[in-house]
Order: sequence, then C-alpha cells, then structure tokens
Amino acid sequence: MINAYLQQVTKHVVAESTNLIGTTYGRHIFNVKAAADIDNGKLVNLDDMVWEKNEYFTMVTPTAASRVGLILSVPVGADSTPYAATLESNFYNGQGEIMRVYDLVRGDKFTVSENGIAKNSGAAIALNDYVVADGYDIKDAGSTKPNGKTFVGQIIEKITRPNGVFYKIVVRAND
Repeated sequence: MINAYLQQVTKHVVAESTNLIGTTYGRHIFNVKAAADIDNGKLVNLDDMVWEKNEYFTMVTPTAASRVGLILSVPVGADSTPYAATLESNFYNGQGEIMRVYDLVRGDKFTVSENGIAKNSGAAIALNDYVVADGYDIKDAGSTKPNGKTFVGQIIEKITRPNGVFYKIVVRAND
C-alpha cells in the first residue's frame, strides 16, 4: 500500500482472520476500492457496494439493515525501514487503494485490537458483549443481544499481548 506505514499520528486498528470461511473454504473475498483512508478491521456494506470496473467495487457505509464484510488487507508497505514502517499498527488502506474484504458468515471468528471496537457509552468492553456495525466501525452493544441489526457479533475472548489488547469476535448473524 502506498506509504501506508508512514502515517503515525494515531495507531491504526490491527485485525486478524482468526477463522474465516473465506480463508479456507472459498467464501467470497471482494476487491473493494477505498473511498477514504480506512483501517483493517472496519466494516463495509456488501449489499450496496458499487461496481467499478476491472473486478472491484467501491465501498459503501453499512447500515443497520445491511450485510457487512470485514476489511482485511495484507499489511504490506513499500518500505521496510525504519522499523516503525513494519508495525501493523501503522498500516491503513489509503484512499483509492484496492482492499481485501471478506464476506462474514455465522460462525466466522476474527480478532481486532482494542481500538477497533467503539465503546458503548463509555463502558468497558467485556467478554460476551455483543457488537454491531456502526457505520464502518464495530461498536460494543453491551450484554443484551440487539434486535433489528443484520450484523451481530459477540466478544468471546480477550487476548493480552506485548503490543496491546485484542478481542476475538464470533459472528452470530449477518443476513
């Protein structure tokens, strides 16, 4: 990605394809053109993506009623020096770049860094909390399963690593 590692004002979301059907059994993986700078671990609207050309779509903001896909591009930059250029927390998908977007299905699991989940009214993120799409963001919806949302995930594990706190999410609904 063009100079993707060089923007270091804020740390970007780090995401992992922990166990996505798209990585092993051929579920859809879309090529989507970024309409703006956006991190991995964000969501796009799969139902209303706009077909561009040459096998790619332009991203569209998710709504409560849209199926979503997970942005998860390979974090590769043009420069491997300085060391900071190699950190995933300095990676983002630049405007106009083609991103990899995974179609999420019930049972898929993925992991995002703590800054990839918008907190619910200032409350702490907790195990078994549900998450929903809030624009491009993943938002903590609390411990009660939300109604009227097409995408619903649940936090099933908190992982503490030297580079931060991460949460594993299982997809409970996306249809």
